[in-house]
Amino acid sequence: MSNFFAEMNKIQEQVHILDQMLNDLTFKVLQNAKPATPAVKPQVMPEYDLDIALTMYADHLVRDYYRWDKSGVDLRAESKFEIDYNRGRKFLKVVAKHYGSKSVHGFICVKAHDQWKVGDILKAASWAQPAKNFARGNVLDPSSYANHKWTGA
Repeated sequence: MSNFFAEMNKIQEQVHILDQMLNDLTFKVLQNAKPATPAVKPQVMPEYDLDIALTMYADHLVRDYYRWDKSGVDLRAESKFEIDYNRGRKFLKVVAKHYGSKSVHGFICVKAHDQWKVGDILKAASWAQPAKNFARGNVLDPSSYANHKWTGA
């Protein structure tokens, strides 16, 4: 019976390695892919898709972290890097969890007010406040994620 479990562990390790290789290869292909059609500005998602856009933004940041992390071991199951959202009245706080420590990545506007539109991404001025000088992008527009790294907006 112990042979069976040893074999299962070996197979799981091999599947994990193949999965990592497939993810790396997919990223390389996507980075080198050229658009088949002339450059067309991608459509911005409607406001009611904010939940989908937030998931896409978090996935972008996590993928950027694993592109940077060259340890060769994908520990996504152990949650080396995660993104959480804390909701306030006007903004969502984007909290990055890295090896158990938390930091504010940025803020996302959830209610149109002043000069801000729904989905605007703002840099963090402190743990509790966004820098209100200008928006760094909008989560409803995935093309604006290009300049956002896992380290901050």
